[in-house]
Amino acid sequence: MIQKEFIRNELRYRYPHLQDSIRTPEQPVGRPLLFERAAKKYGARIVICVADDLNTLQDTSQSDALFLCIGTPDESHLLKYDICVLPAEEQTSAVLNFIQRLFDRLDDWTQSLRQAAETGEGIDELLSRAGEILQNPVALLDERGHVIAQSDSMDTTILARAIHSNNMLEHLNSEARFDMIGNRAEPEALFVSLINGEASYTLLCAASERPLYASDEIVLDSLAGFLRLMLSERANRFFVTQERRENSKVSSAFRSLLTNDEQQSAALATLEELGWLDSDEYAILAIEPLNGDLRAAQANAICNLFESAFEGSCAFSLASVITAVVRTELLESEHLVHALRSFAAENKLLIGICEPYTGFSLVQDRLKQAKLALDHAGAYDGVARFFDVMESDLTSVLKLELPKELLCIRSVLAMVRYDRQHETNYLETAEEYVINHFNAVKTAGELFIHRSTFLYRLERIKAQFGLDLDDRNISLLLLLLSFQIAKDIR
Repeated sequence: MIQKEFIRNELRYRYPHLQDSIRTPEQPVGRPLLFERAAKKYGARIVICVADDLNTLQDTSQSDALFLCIGTPDESHLLKYDICVLPAEEQTSAVLNFIQRLFDRLDDWTQSLRQAAETGEGIDELLSRAGEILQNPVALLDERGHVIAQSDSMDTTILARAIHSNNMLEHLNSEARFDMIGNRAEPEALFVSLINGEASYTLLCAASERPLYASDEIVLDSLAGFLRLMLSERANRFFVTQERRENSKVSSAFRSLLTNDEQQSAALATLEELGWLDSDEYAILAIEPLNGDLRAAQANAICNLFESAFEGSCAFSLASVITAVVRTELLESEHLVHALRSFAAENKLLIGICEPYTGFSLVQDRLKQAKLALDHAGAYDGVARFFDVMESDLTSVLKLELPKELLCIRSVLAMVRYDRQHETNYLETAEEYVINHFNAVKTAGELFIHRSTFLYRLERIKAQFGLDLDDRNISLLLLLLSFQIAKDIR
C-alpha cells in the first residue's frame, strides 16, 4: 500500500496545477479501482471516477478512499472526501494505467533491492542497485558523518554540503522517518536515520542527476529497511584486511575487548599468545580522514599504511573511526606524537590519542578518550591527546563518566606505583613543588632535605617518569587533580 500523500505528489509531477483536498495524507491506500455506480464501500483504495460519478455518490462512509476525479465535482464533496481533481479532458483508462504502473514499478524496485540484500554481496552493491533505481546517488554515513558505503555516482560537493547541513546535523542519530535538505518543492537531498544497537547511520539520497520525486521516499524507505536488516545481521562488516596477516587475529581480539562481546577471555589469551602482553603499555588512537571517506578500500589503505609506519601497532575499523592500538613506553610517548603528526599531515588524517596505559583494562573508556581528542585534532596540528583538550572541554569529559584512573596523568600514576614498591616519596616531592608555586628552596625546606637533594629528585622525576614539572605549558589543574587521584588509589 502507498500513502495518499505519495499519490498526490506523483500526480503533481504529471499535472502541475493539480487541485486536491486530502485530510488524511499519511493514510495508506491499495491499488486503484474504476468507479462503480452501485452502492459500494471502497475502503482504503484509490478510486478513479469523473465528476458526475462523485456528485451522485450517496454513501458518505467513504472517508478512507482516495478519489482521483476527472473534472471538478461539487464543492460539498471536496469537504466530504479525500480527492485529487484531474483535468476534465483526461481519460479514466490513462489514469488507471498510470497508477497501476506506479504500483508495479514500486513492487519491482522493492524486489530488486530485496534480491541485492539477500545475495549477501554487501552494502555497496545494495546502494548501487538503489542508485540505479533512483537515478540519483545514495550514500550511507556513520554517526561522525563518514561515508562508509555509496553508489558509484555520488557528487562529493553535494555530499559535503549535505553532511554539514544544519538540518541534517540536527536529525543525525535520531529515528526520524524522513527529512530533507533544501526546500520541500525542490529538495537537494533526502535522508533518513538508522539505529542499529548503539551505532547510528544516515542514509542519504542527493538530487544531483534529476529532481527528487515522492516515489523516491518509498524506495528510500524500502532501502532503509533492508539496510537495518543487513546491519543487524552484520552481513556487511566494515572490517579491513591487513597486509600483515598476523594482525587479523590481533584486530579480532581487540574488537572483542572494545565491544564487550562474550569472547573477551579468549581475546586476552589470543593477544598474549601473539606477543601482546598485558604488562606492556599501549596507546589507543582514533583516526579519521579529512575527506570523510571511510569506505572499505579507504579504510584498508589507512590501516595498512599505519601498521607499516608504526612498529608494534594494529589498526582496524570500529566505532565510526579507524581504531589503532600502539605499544609505547612512557618516555617514548612524545616521540610517538611527533611521528603521528608527520603521518597525519602526509596522509591527510586527523588523530586523537589517549594517554598511554598499562595493559588492556578500561580499553573502551580509553577509546572514548581518543575519540574526544579526535574532535579537537584540527586545532593541534592534526593530532590531539586527551590531556591536551581535557581542561578546555571539561563538559564533554564529564559526560564520558570515565573512571578516575584515566583522569590521572600517566606519569603521576607511574610515580605513585614506584613509591609504593620502593618506599620512595617522589609523589610528595612533586606535589609540594606545585603547591609552593615551583619554589625549589621553600619546597626543599618543607621536605627537610637539602636543595641539591631536591633538585636531584626533580631530575629523577623527569627522567624516570617523563614528568617535567618546570614545563610551564603543563596544566596546574591536571597536575593537582592527578596528585589527588593518585593518593586515592595507591
